[in-house]
Amino acid sequence: MNKLTELNYDSNVLVFRDRQAGISEIYDPESATFSYNAYCLEKKVMKELFTCEYDFLTDAIEVINAEFGSWELESFDKKGCGSCVAKK
Repeated sequence: MNKLTELNYDSNVLVFRDRQAGISEIYDPESATFSYNAYCLEKKVMKELFTCEYDFLTDAIEVINAEFGSWELESFDKKGCGSCVAKK
């Protein structure tokens, strides 16, 4: 089963066709704490379809795996930054 975990969430995403789901970290310098953004986006048009912020990584992982856990697990290392929109 394809799942994000505490060990792979920062280097992997779940992918289905042109959609990508994953978790990004958000750092708050004022409180020196991290929160976690669980997201799903349409890659071709760069449209966010789902996003929710969590204080705990385990909560973000649970939501992403529950909603998108049947999708293919893909490593960022597989594509590198060559597909990054910001690079174009």
